[in-house]
Amino acid sequence: MSAGPTCPFCACAQRVYLESERWMLLRHADPVPIAGWMMLASRAHRAGLDELSAAEQSELGPVMSAIARAVREETGCTRTYVIGFNEAVRHLHLHVIPRHPDDPTTTSWALADRYRATARGETPPAAAAEAERRAVAVAARLHPVLRAFGFEPPAM
Repeated sequence: MSAGPTCPFCACAQRVYLESERWMLLRHADPVPIAGWMMLASRAHRAGLDELSAAEQSELGPVMSAIARAVREETGCTRTYVIGFNEAVRHLHLHVIPRHPDDPTTTSWALADRYRATARGETPPAAAAEAERRAVAVAARLHPVLRAFGFEPPAM
């Protein structure tokens, strides 16, 4: 497992919406299957949850809860899914995905099918402008809550 410029999270290859000493809030990379699909990545190159420091462990639950709440409030979904495979990119990142009851492609394992179909170009991704708008709105909702954990918008 290598860190550095070959790791998209270590190389900051995606837009960061909020960040702290230990974490980065991002949206799913293009193509985005569903607007509002957010991710939390560790700032340190960690392969999985078992490698988190004590400080990271103490923050993870409250931070993920806040992200899930903000995604639900912003997207109007009834609940969120949280997944972390860390296989394609072996840097700890957790996905927070909106679950909409009127969209059967967001249910349980159907979500994986939608993800793969979007990646293959068989299903259209979320509109880029809508995905970006949702990500900015989720970050705006989160900022007041996550300030307690040292999160701020990145310096431009």
